[in-house]
Amino acid sequence: MFLTDLVIVFAVAAAVVFAFGRLRLPSVVGLLVSGVLVGPYGLSMVSDVHAVEILAEIGVVVLLFTVGLEFSLSRVIVLLPTMVAVGVPQILGTTAIVAIATWWHLGSLPQAVFAGLLVAMSSTAIALKVLADRGETAAPHGRVAVAVLLLQDLVVVAAMLAIPLLAAAAGSSSAVPSAPAASPIASVALGLTVIAAVIVLGRLVVPRVLHHVVRLRNRELFLMTIVLACLGTAAITAQVGLSLALGAFLAGLLLSESEYGHQAFAEVLPFRDTLASLFFVSVGMLLDLEFLVHHIGLITLAVIAIVAGKTIVTAVPSIMSGYPPRTSLLAGAAIAQVGEFSFVLGSRGEDAGLLRGDDYQTFLAAAVITMAVTPLISTVLPGWLQRLALTRLCRQWLGESRPHDGTHALSDHVVIAGFGINGRNLAAALTEFGVPHVILELNPETVRRERAAGRDIHFGDCTRTAVLELVGLPRARAYVVAISDPASSRRSISIARELSPSLRIIARTEYLVEVDELRALGANDVIPAEFETSLALFDRVLTIYGVPDETINERIDRLRLENYGLLRSR
Repeated sequence: MFLTDLVIVFAVAAAVVFAFGRLRLPSVVGLLVSGVLVGPYGLSMVSDVHAVEILAEIGVVVLLFTVGLEFSLSRVIVLLPTMVAVGVPQILGTTAIVAIATWWHLGSLPQAVFAGLLVAMSSTAIALKVLADRGETAAPHGRVAVAVLLLQDLVVVAAMLAIPLLAAAAGSSSAVPSAPAASPIASVALGLTVIAAVIVLGRLVVPRVLHHVVRLRNRELFLMTIVLACLGTAAITAQVGLSLALGAFLAGLLLSESEYGHQAFAEVLPFRDTLASLFFVSVGMLLDLEFLVHHIGLITLAVIAIVAGKTIVTAVPSIMSGYPPRTSLLAGAAIAQVGEFSFVLGSRGEDAGLLRGDDYQTFLAAAVITMAVTPLISTVLPGWLQRLALTRLCRQWLGESRPHDGTHALSDHVVIAGFGINGRNLAAALTEFGVPHVILELNPETVRRERAAGRDIHFGDCTRTAVLELVGLPRARAYVVAISDPASSRRSISIARELSPSLRIIARTEYLVEVDELRALGANDVIPAEFETSLALFDRVLTIYGVPDETINERIDRLRLENYGLLRSR
């Protein structure tokens, strides 16, 4: 009975994901393992695998619909330079290297290129979760990783369009299983025409329809309209030989630029999380444990090659773009796994005859393992790089670029690490009051732009002793750590305290729980954004009710003293 199968799937998945959560492993990996357990190659707990796969297909549709909703033109524009400089070489380089390495085995170049596309995609879900858990999403390597992931999500759509062409070029009899056109090229042309028509009609019709629906203030009708737009567009693209998921992505993309995009995302999110989890479980069901055991050597080699290769292929263009080696390697490691959309492409490729038998099983096994090892690599890699930087062989390579020597003349100045919103506002205030200061920043585009504007900003890593010395930290009066990378903040504070025992060190942090550790490392003042935000809310609300400013300020001072008391002199 299908309902019984569904209960079993969710029961096992809940238990496994809970266990993975206690181990601080991504839930996506837990869902894949759940599929292995309940599937035909595991304990065979599910009798109607096909019915689960149908629901999983709907999960993929909803997943890509929400991906489209999360896209915005402004976000793409901000990340466009990094997407072009790092993302494009990463995708092309990975695809080319894998294609060359597998061509001899797969027997045809189109199949090898398809294998390269599968490996080139990374897991947005896992990478962003790991970065968020470590508080590194806004760190330099986090920004690089997010830009590449964003480009990869866009490339998935192009890869789906390319599948029939690759299958036809490979001589597959199932190249275009249901397309009405006579040839793959005609099929793709028809698909592009339909996509263009959907985009034009969607921009003209959907916002007007939603406007009338919203005016009725009926939440159920709004949700039904959103689902209709998603599934309807998916059905249209499927009718011309494209995938359901592609149509869903287009529907989300159309809604993302409307004023109803955020509400649509909020309404669909619970369905996405539930149905997409079934997709990952269904992928796990395909993994043959016996095959994994019998080919453990090949799969281990594939995992090592994928993780190491993707890390390097991401790091090289990042370094060439001006990012330090440490930042580039951390960004590469964050996206070194195979992505969830690779499973979508893989299943389409298998249907089209681009992957067969043992090759598909090898891909599945290697992909699942790369997902599982990503959190471990992201945890241990910073420590490895730090130790390598102390060795004679790697000191010069991992030692970040140094700023210009003109800062030797500075004294009694302020050194600011990080030129985000906090560093920018501080620098503006110091400039206004004539306080000498120098800025360290790891984003090469920011450094180039601000130096052209005449600002005293230098490219350099604040965790390097030589860099801090060259900006005159031992002669400075104050050092402000305003970066978004918690690990780098801790290292920089420790080094700065060793360089100058009398230096005033002021650090920002996201969370109150990090205050004690940063003070122990040498910070005089630590400003937790989390707590200061709560005080600002406290101030605004009491002001509304007419509480005198003196009373509010007295209470805020008392709260600061009770909770962390960090604005006092040591």
